[in-house]
Amino acid sequence: MFAKFVNSDHSALDRQSTSSQGGGMMLHLLRPQSFSSIAPQGRFLDAERVVFCGIFVGGLLDPHQQHQQQQQRQDRGSLTDPGYTTIMVTMQPLTINIKDDDNQNSNYFSDYHKKRKEHLMNGPPTKRVKSGLSERDKNDVNSFHATKTVFADNEEKDRQDKAVESKREIVVSLFTGNPDIPYIPKTNVCRKSEKVFSEDSFSSLNIASQIISNVEKLGFKSMTVVQQKSIPPILEGKDTLVKSQTGSGKTLTYALPIIHNLMMRTPRVQRSDGVLSLIIVPTRELALQSYQWFEKLCKSCVWVVPGYLIGGEKKKAEKARLRKGINILVATPGRLIDHLHHTKSLSLSNVKYLVLDEADRLLDMGYERSVTSILETLTEQQEGLSESRQTVMLSATLSAGVEKLAGMSLLSPEVIDISHDGEEKSKQLTSEALATPANLSHHYVMIPAKLRLVTLAAFILSKCKFGDERKMIVFLQLKIWGDYHTALFSKVSSRYGKEIKSKTSLAKRAEKVLAGGVDDGEGSEDEEDIEEEPEGQEDEDVILFQKLHGNMTQQDRSAVFKSFRESTAGVLMCTDVASRGLDMPKVRWIVQFNAACTAADYVHRVGRTARVNAAGSAIAFLAPAEAQYIQMLEQHQITLKEVTMQKVLKNLLLPQNNTSYKQVGHTVEEAATSLQIKVEKLLLSDQDLHEMAKRAYISFVRSYASYPKEVREMFSFKALHLGHYAKSMGLRDAPSALGASAAFKAKKEIKEKHERKEKRRKIQVMNQRSGKLPKTASISEFDSGLEGIPKIRKKKIKERR
Repeated sequence: MFAKFVNSDHSALDRQSTSSQGGGMMLHLLRPQSFSSIAPQGRFLDAERVVFCGIFVGGLLDPHQQHQQQQQRQDRGSLTDPGYTTIMVTMQPLTINIKDDDNQNSNYFSDYHKKRKEHLMNGPPTKRVKSGLSERDKNDVNSFHATKTVFADNEEKDRQDKAVESKREIVVSLFTGNPDIPYIPKTNVCRKSEKVFSEDSFSSLNIASQIISNVEKLGFKSMTVVQQKSIPPILEGKDTLVKSQTGSGKTLTYALPIIHNLMMRTPRVQRSDGVLSLIIVPTRELALQSYQWFEKLCKSCVWVVPGYLIGGEKKKAEKARLRKGINILVATPGRLIDHLHHTKSLSLSNVKYLVLDEADRLLDMGYERSVTSILETLTEQQEGLSESRQTVMLSATLSAGVEKLAGMSLLSPEVIDISHDGEEKSKQLTSEALATPANLSHHYVMIPAKLRLVTLAAFILSKCKFGDERKMIVFLQLKIWGDYHTALFSKVSSRYGKEIKSKTSLAKRAEKVLAGGVDDGEGSEDEEDIEEEPEGQEDEDVILFQKLHGNMTQQDRSAVFKSFRESTAGVLMCTDVASRGLDMPKVRWIVQFNAACTAADYVHRVGRTARVNAAGSAIAFLAPAEAQYIQMLEQHQITLKEVTMQKVLKNLLLPQNNTSYKQVGHTVEEAATSLQIKVEKLLLSDQDLHEMAKRAYISFVRSYASYPKEVREMFSFKALHLGHYAKSMGLRDAPSALGASAAFKAKKEIKEKHERKEKRRKIQVMNQRSGKLPKTASISEFDSGLEGIPKIRKKKIKERR
């Protein structure tokens, strides 16, 4: 709610502040022509208890009570002017916004005027009694309509404020009511890192000279350590498990031996030979990146044809490429299974090399069943020739569980763990230590929930606008968060930046149809994303915001991926879809706005920077209740340095090069509050953005309540302040109005139902083992069931005896 207070000398009080403590104060309501407030300077009323020109919103005294109070004061002998009424107001520690450009000709509280008049003349609607007001009071009420108020700008804003009044809004200070920042003691944990480059060159390998010459033209002179140790056993045809830190060149580790073996094959490889090498990766972007590397490396042997299959592309075009013939196939699991079931031209009977890149990720997100289905199809089509197939699995966080892939047969695999080189093979994969690049610096900042949004804005401003490190990736937990924060920071364009606007595939197809063309469907090969150039000269200081997540169309995802890779500055808001294997050049900062669930996910996120011996930094935004997250990372030999919140927020006071910049405040508190109010006003004026913020908030509450049991001590829902996190989204609505409690309750009921079902299953298994229930209840459909039945009957016979 907006209001303007006037001092006794009729000077406008144009300030904003927060009352530090509650208390009472007297407000004298003069005749309608003028009024005064004896409130102390810098102290304001609650937005729902504003006194102005005779109107007391949310706490209006009944006319009979006013008359009784006046009679009591007269009986006590107090001097009372019948021209005004005295009301006692209780101050609340809340803040209201003071607006200094209100329209002088508009009547903001016209409805309240009418209700006030009816209330004074007729009394309460439920109980009509004589008001007992003097004739002078009635004349004051009649003349009250003639008073010009200074509140609303136009009728549209009046309608919006009436809609807002129907629901409760909470406007609180950012710097009050926050939990204390816990003290995190420093530890002497030794970081685990690997040496990146070796002293050997590619010419020392037993590889065709054409391939080595092509690699050197691409800019690679010497091998990395993982390439030096892994390429020789792969060339020898051994099954290999490779574990090495992010950005160490694992793609070339398996690509060079495969191309060399196909190049040396006699007779020469032809397209009609079909798929000879199959590479399975978890994400579409990683598939595109791997395909591009094979495309560059195959220039030394143009008769070897690479190709890829990913979701979101046009299946008709993919089938046409498969019919022509592909020798090296890069694919995601889902689309590959789809073609195996529906495309006759795709055969895996000739596959000699199988690569599972980011193998541990293929075990997550439901990929295990898909990979198992692919391996079973390989075994069926090769008819006993699977022993001649070579398998390579790679990742930065390989574990012993990778060897237990269903149907996977690794014949005496060669285990290569660079960070534990020289140790026993049995301890290499089971070690909890995770290696990160030596040039990568790790940081964290403890932030109360209400200050998360302004702190993120300050950090982006300091690095991408005033610093040299202008390329950044921000990892978010949810897809809707990527949409919301990209749209939000783009709309606050006067200070922070804008969004790259590109025509979506659907919009371009619609324009083509309207122009008289034929719609080729989604994913056509000639479809390219065209960025719209802004009118006028583009400001080089403007920060470009882009988003990347799984709900985007494949054309939009490919366009964003290509644009951000080629850019030298900008901010990419993304989910974990961009955390695996992607090579983003010149990225200097990785921001984890929502902390990764596990240490392995943390390693892969920060691995998007400091690649191939380059420098990089990473920072994690943590709530005070999430302090155990730092200790969890230390158990994996990852140490983080603290960055104070005040140091980050000071960047909001930095001057801007643009001459139209108006300083937002003299202190950090004023600058942060100004930015927060700007965001809240933007949400009130933009209904679509407000609805997006509500959906993002509900999704966050649901996801926070569904963390696995292993990490619930770090991410405890009981420690989550729903109101403060709503504030961090720019929302003034109460959590109950947003439906957060209902969302959590529904999620909790589903969770409890699942736990009860799991408990019943465990009891059933225990009863079966003890003989109280027949074992036939748990026999598989592939089992005969004849072994357990006689034993159960014997036990029952003994019990009867």
